[in-house]
Amino acid sequence: MDGYDDANDMMDPHNGMPMGGMDGFDEDEIEYPDLDVDEEADVSTAKDGGVTKKVLAKGTGDERPERGDEVVVHYTGTLLDGTKFDSSVDRGDPFKFRLGLGQVIKGWDQGVASMKKGEKAILTCKPDYAYGERGSPPTIPADSTLKFEVELFSWKSDKDLYGDGGCVRAKVLKKSGAFGFPMDKHEVTVKYSACAPDTDVAGAGDEIVPATEVTFAIGADEAPFKGLEKAVTKMKEGETCLFRMKNVPGGYQYCEGLNAQAADVTVTLEVHQAVDSICNHEGSKKTTVDGEGYDHPNDGSKCVVSYTITPADGGAAIETKEDFEFELGLEILSEGLEEVVLKMKKSETAECVIPSDWNTYGQKVKAVVTLKDFEKEKESWSMDTAEKIATAEKVKNVGNDAYKGGKLGLAAKKYLKALQYIEYDQNFADEEKVQTKKIKLSLYLNGAAVAIKQKDWSKAVNDSTKALNSERGNEKALYRRAQASCELEEYDEAERDVKELLEKDEKHKEAKALLAKVKRCKVVQAKKDAKVFGGMFSKLGGLYKDEPKVDVKAEGGELKEPIDIGGGFSMEEVKDDGEPNAALDNV
Repeated sequence: MDGYDDANDMMDPHNGMPMGGMDGFDEDEIEYPDLDVDEEADVSTAKDGGVTKKVLAKGTGDERPERGDEVVVHYTGTLLDGTKFDSSVDRGDPFKFRLGLGQVIKGWDQGVASMKKGEKAILTCKPDYAYGERGSPPTIPADSTLKFEVELFSWKSDKDLYGDGGCVRAKVLKKSGAFGFPMDKHEVTVKYSACAPDTDVAGAGDEIVPATEVTFAIGADEAPFKGLEKAVTKMKEGETCLFRMKNVPGGYQYCEGLNAQAADVTVTLEVHQAVDSICNHEGSKKTTVDGEGYDHPNDGSKCVVSYTITPADGGAAIETKEDFEFELGLEILSEGLEEVVLKMKKSETAECVIPSDWNTYGQKVKAVVTLKDFEKEKESWSMDTAEKIATAEKVKNVGNDAYKGGKLGLAAKKYLKALQYIEYDQNFADEEKVQTKKIKLSLYLNGAAVAIKQKDWSKAVNDSTKALNSERGNEKALYRRAQASCELEEYDEAERDVKELLEKDEKHKEAKALLAKVKRCKVVQAKKDAKVFGGMFSKLGGLYKDEPKVDVKAEGGELKEPIDIGGGFSMEEVKDDGEPNAALDNV
């Protein structure tokens, strides 16, 4: 119905349509009368006359769509006086919706459920089953009874779980009120049995697999046969279902592992153990003891944990800690272990697998962690402006300590966190804005210094630009942006910044050295460009002579790490035998 205003107004639940909701469709089996042409009957589940159906053309077969099925219909809607307010027939565009889920008015959910494939009928919907007291202005008045001529073309069964006919949920034998479905890496314990299907005339009902209990991880290729994992991912804990499975020619082999081409499989999902991905999906966290409440620690929380670290493939404990107190976000624990704690609740115990790149033990490890207690750091939204300024200064100093200790990644995180407290200071008092401006300038400059050390040239340019927006002509920002621009081969931009710096101090030796380098790089780049274009034009008569391949960075020389040359002004080391030793920008 997309693109048609009238249709959207009528059918779209987001445009004011009164919805039947989930209570407008009874999931239990309903006996519908098999009507002849021109016969009419009440087809509402409550049998209150809310929706009646008059058959115009009988459908075929015995099946009717069920809740969740995607149905395809044509319809024409009219008021009782015959005024037409909407028609998919006029648009030539059949309408699709999921039956029984409240996507359409209550009268449609219940009326279409009574129809067979190919059937055409008039559904008469009373106001409570249509648009109620308010109607749908301007086309449908308040308290209107509506008539819809509906033709049901087809439907896609919600029971055909994968749309290929290979795994059909024939019946839910036991319902469950649990939430969530098993996903990749989740662990499940299921009980299942399999027998020959009814279509097997000779052996219908013969046992293929007796009742068997098995535990496996989703996505690990551990299930005893392929279709079992496919079925379980559509179930909830505590649910029992009967599935009709078969191998699909040229498609998925659902019964592979059952030694059968088709089978009726009864499955109970006894236990669903959620497993979270950690460490960029390279590791996992499984809760073995549920925690209290819903709250989790945040960066800066003071935590008490107990944990044991062992090799992932088994062996003696590598490290054990009991009631260990620490602050999250200082890299006191390994990066992977801190991520685990951030995802835990108080009193929770979790079993985790942490890859070698995310721990300090030099190998893939298994960790059993209990979060005994934690005290969250106060969230910025609950702070007043004075607290935000004090916290930003405190976090900046933590970043400075990390920088001095060579923990560049941690320093960058802390500078970013400090900015989050004060970067948007429109609501601060004027005297407070003076303080935040000073802190922000320091954070931008320090962020650029870290980025240069990490060779993240784009971030260095970005942070330096923010510093210059805060304080026009700032020497440190000009120099760092020039350094980074040169590495990005943006030589014109680098030259412009260095020249502005030299206008302030024409004897500035570091700036003069960088300018000389930029000019050398520009000459080399020009030669490189001449070679490229010369190679193109040589095919037209050899107008250009090829020159040896030139490495711009090698010709121009590498920029060394910034060092402190006085007054906290970190610049490039220009002495060939100098040792890099960068200082922080505490302004």
